[in-house]
Amino acid sequence: MKKKQTIYFCDLHCDTAMQLLVGKRLHSKNTQINIPFMKEANIMLQIFACYLPSSVPFNYRTEVVLKMLNKVEQEIDTNSKKITVCTDISSVKQALHQKKIGAILAIENGMAIENNIKNLKMFFDKGIRLMTIVHAESHDWAISSNDENPDFNGLTDFGEKIITAMNEMGMIIDLSHSHDSTVKRVLSITKKPVIASHSCVYSLCPVHRNLKDKLIKGIADCGGMIGINFFPGFLDSSYSKIMTAKVGVLFDELNNMERKASADIVTITNLYNRFNLKFLKAMPASKVPVTRIFDHLDYIINLVGDDFVGFGSDFDGIPDFPVGIKDCRGFNLISEQLTKKGYSEQTIEKICYKNFLRVFEAHQP
Repeated sequence: MKKKQTIYFCDLHCDTAMQLLVGKRLHSKNTQINIPFMKEANIMLQIFACYLPSSVPFNYRTEVVLKMLNKVEQEIDTNSKKITVCTDISSVKQALHQKKIGAILAIENGMAIENNIKNLKMFFDKGIRLMTIVHAESHDWAISSNDENPDFNGLTDFGEKIITAMNEMGMIIDLSHSHDSTVKRVLSITKKPVIASHSCVYSLCPVHRNLKDKLIKGIADCGGMIGINFFPGFLDSSYSKIMTAKVGVLFDELNNMERKASADIVTITNLYNRFNLKFLKAMPASKVPVTRIFDHLDYIINLVGDDFVGFGSDFDGIPDFPVGIKDCRGFNLISEQLTKKGYSEQTIEKICYKNFLRVFEAHQP
């Protein structure tokens, strides 16, 4: 009898770093991403994003991200027998050999560098290996997917310099949250593979955060990849419409309170946690099946092949998930579905971790 395949995962995005600032711990079970749950779900590599809210004022942004980064590193050091920071492909291989979880450090929102390439280099020297270049609001050098009236075409000249600098130092460019024009400009400049760490397919769920076919093809053409986001609002158009009608006002309230909190990232994190509870209470009982994740996965595979897709859960950063998923142990359900759908062992390995390892290795000096 053939031995059942153990499926290992690389998760391209989580927001757990914020939760650590309010007293939660990586070795406890009070976050959606934690060491016991990751072990249970066979997560071999986790990208931890230090998320910077766009509401944090200039001159505080770098400081806020450094605070979060330091906290993540402290937690990893505390649990060094089980998890370790990986900064290159050799350290990933070493972590796997030692049966440790590999952690890759990231920044979510290019506002973090405060328009200074020296800050980009400083973050790289501190172990950051991936940066989502823009988030919910456009900033001085990149346009957000939320922006309906952009002030410039995707990137400024300075933005182009940042993309080139990231290529040169070996920092992965993450295009989730980027405007179509931003994605196009980055793809015309980059010499290395880019990713959209936590995005879905526009053709299946037409919301601004999702990627249109031409952009998916462009990311594939440069050897990059897309991590499928687990948020039902990006997976299912019916859910997205209900969400807009039922909880749109909650998003407005959150934005207002976030701005009042200014640079107080602990207060902002607590606001998000309270928002998540209100969101779930306000949404109707109808849920999105886990098969929606595979609809997006299959769409990309059919469009460009199985070399350019993976998973970017967004755990600890979104209020709701498909049925059967509530934390990273949901990857066990993903594993079951992968086997049930009859993907080849080679395809499963590509989707689950090998595609990202290829992208990561392409950024080595």
